[in-house]
Amino acid sequence: MQLSRRYSQELLDLAVDLQKQPARRRGDLSEARARRSVSTAYYALFHFILDEATRFLLGSHNQIVGRRRVLARVFTHAGLKKALDKISGAKVHDSMRDFLRPRRVTTTDFMAPDFARYLSKVFSEMQVKRHEADYDLRAPIGNVDARLTILQAAAAVGGWRQATTDDDRDFKHALAMLMVLKGELRRES
Repeated sequence: MQLSRRYSQELLDLAVDLQKQPARRRGDLSEARARRSVSTAYYALFHFILDEATRFLLGSHNQIVGRRRVLARVFTHAGLKKALDKISGAKVHDSMRDFLRPRRVTTTDFMAPDFARYLSKVFSEMQVKRHEADYDLRAPIGNVDARLTILQAAAAVGGWRQATTDDDRDFKHALAMLMVLKGELRRES
């Protein structure tokens, strides 16, 4: 799964490493390793989204890495979730229609591209699971949870990267703007 050595990929690799049982142990993965793997996989996806959004907003030139890192601090977990929730349903949220509508779409109601809706779904599910892993010791977290979060994060990243048409890039750019604005273009009633 060696796509690049970005921070998000390093985190995903670490989540995979946490899945490996130490040589001296047999049986199920320790609860601490499973919980840490779930949390790390979530953060891998979170940082992937930040990196992609800042690249769409500022560009990908190596000379502006520092600027992208500064902008990344504007994003919040809740803001990303709110923005992604606006595209997750059977149609884009009413308040986002004009902003996110693809150039060739003339209908009022439309769905976000599949890759974006999948990213939204996975991010939301992983955020809940990460919260359980980090803060709710009553929630059972095990090997299966850890493997699933890693696979979901990798699939969401892969889907995003494979979406390369002009319409896909246009949607990604608008979504990046929506994410930096924490899912709100104007006050909603």
